[in-house]
Amino acid sequence: MIVAIVIFAIVIFGIYVPMIMSVAFPGSPHPSSEIKSLLTDLIGSPGALKFTPEVVFKPGDVFAASALVERLPISQDQICMSTGQFVEDSVNGFECIGCETASDNQRLIYHGSSNQATRIAVVCNVNLEELNNDIEAYKLENGSDSDWEGTSIKDACKVCEGLGKCCAVVLKRS
Repeated sequence: MIVAIVIFAIVIFGIYVPMIMSVAFPGSPHPSSEIKSLLTDLIGSPGALKFTPEVVFKPGDVFAASALVERLPISQDQICMSTGQFVEDSVNGFECIGCETASDNQRLIYHGSSNQATRIAVVCNVNLEELNNDIEAYKLENGSDSDWEGTSIKDACKVCEGLGKCCAVVLKRS
């Protein structure tokens, strides 16, 4: 009888502890919430480049410019996105919808089969020309274009032309 109670307790413990731990100590922050936080900070700091902490994309995760700008003083047309250090791969990796054509509601989608840890770079400036100057300066500082490859950020950012403030959101390897 005591053995049965101990086995029952172990089974219950094994089932409920992981659920309690995931609620009490959640995993990596969601990419969208981290990007929104950086956008909130950087809209008033032209030229500043910041990175999210490591975030995890799960298979099927999508984030759209329209969702990122909710409650912010910019429109979805003022956000441009790039797969950055990840080569665009619409089957096994990241895909940037509307980025090459400078669509007004760009979206990043993760098509991988397992979780993918990334960091995300965000930089804003007062207009497209100044944002492009920032991106060129960051490329020179790093000695290569590798941080800004993937979907061409300059093509994607054409969506901001003539709209004032413009913010670039770029994926980086952890």
